[in-house]
Amino acid sequence: MSEEIILKTINLGKRYKNRWAAEDVNLEIHRGDVFGFLGPNGAGKSTTIRMIFSLIQPTTGSVELLGYRLETEREKALAKVAGIVEKPDFYLYLTACRNMEIAGSLTLGKTPQKQKIMDSLSLVGLEERAYDRVKTFSHGMKQRLGIAQALLCDPELIVLDEPTNGLDPQGMKEVRELIARLSKEHGMTVFLSSHLLNEVEQVATRMAIINKGKLVVQGSVDELLRSSANKILIIAEPRKKALDVMKKIKSVHSAAEDPSGIAATVETKDIPAVVAKLVTARCKVFSVQQQRSLEKYFLSVTEEN
Repeated sequence: MSEEIILKTINLGKRYKNRWAAEDVNLEIHRGDVFGFLGPNGAGKSTTIRMIFSLIQPTTGSVELLGYRLETEREKALAKVAGIVEKPDFYLYLTACRNMEIAGSLTLGKTPQKQKIMDSLSLVGLEERAYDRVKTFSHGMKQRLGIAQALLCDPELIVLDEPTNGLDPQGMKEVRELIARLSKEHGMTVFLSSHLLNEVEQVATRMAIINKGKLVVQGSVDELLRSSANKILIIAEPRKKALDVMKKIKSVHSAAEDPSGIAATVETKDIPAVVAKLVTARCKVFSVQQQRSLEKYFLSVTEEN
């Protein structure tokens, strides 16, 4: 992954009267990232995105896009940046192609060539529906059409605010696969804001978590999740005996009964020895599962703040 930073926010903040919607947000998005921007509803995600797009003025701080300062070189900074904030809007009685022509003329200053429109529609899987009216499209298809519109300017960075919100499982899968394809096959950097942790975990390479307007953590998804990889769930019987045995093992930092088994904190390298001691104590060990998930990590860092 490239170390080139193409989006950077410096002490970015927005205050409304006595409330900070976002405060001292310092983000760094590298070229080629699929960057997950996570947080509960109302955490400050959309406010931050609106400041990045210059849709609202920040109270404090600044934004750098593709090497340009947004406040002094807005046109250059946003020239190769595109995205969808919340949900895309269309002329429902017009075709997908005609909507693309109108969107392109507004963003590019001229009607895009038909081939460019068809290429963008093909990329999101809508080429065969180009001449169908948008009112016949599903919610997921409209989301993909919105992304197709964003692709007309050949963006280096595409920002998607809750792109799977309200979609059914099939629609989520289609958008998720599209995001992965934009990154891997077309080299685009994707800034993905969402509160759907499972969706982000499947596509993001780096992430940041915002809570109550403040940035809590930022870094590689693998590295951040690895920090909580020593939490395990052991299913063993008899459970009470297994729990008593584990509490006496020095390498087990904590152990407690869980609805599904025994939740414990054990270094990965010590797990085989723990299992061996349980077997020696005549406990039947059915499984050992590492509790490594974005949901658990997210809850651990947001509940602390």
